[in-house]
Amino acid sequence: MPGSVYVRHVADLPRESRYEGAYQRTGIVMDAANLSFVWVTPEVYEGHTDKDGQAPGHHHPFDQLVYVLEGEMRMWIGDEVSRHRTRRCLLHPAGRAARRPPDQRQARHIMEIFAPIRTDYLYTAEHQLAFGQPEREFDGSRVDRRPMSQIRAGVRDSS
Repeated sequence: MPGSVYVRHVADLPRESRYEGAYQRTGIVMDAANLSFVWVTPEVYEGHTDKDGQAPGHHHPFDQLVYVLEGEMRMWIGDEVSRHRTRRCLLHPAGRAARRPPDQRQARHIMEIFAPIRTDYLYTAEHQLAFGQPEREFDGSRVDRRPMSQIRAGVRDSS
């Protein structure tokens, strides 16, 4: 997959924004995993809880490592409840049900690593995967307008 060095400040990466800005994320792709940086505000669950005030649970076929960069969060995995503060991590094994209860102490900034690669999250790493590529046209396509000699020189440099 990605074979070139990609250096950026996380705060400068383009973000996907959901729930009126209460949830934002960006991604980076590696050979066998992908990484998401997520910013969450306590309002993320407003209108998205059940009658008992619980956020919906989820499970996926990926191992997920959650690392709290800033803030605090609680997470239920099966019947186990854990509280995580800054610089703590937790492994959410593939196939295990998990949920994050809505509360005012929800993590503000977390990093998630998924393995194997979540292909449904690849679009969050478009900035990385398209690095050095021509800009998209209005229809989403890319047109490389470089002369063939320049393209060949670039291919030699990347091997």
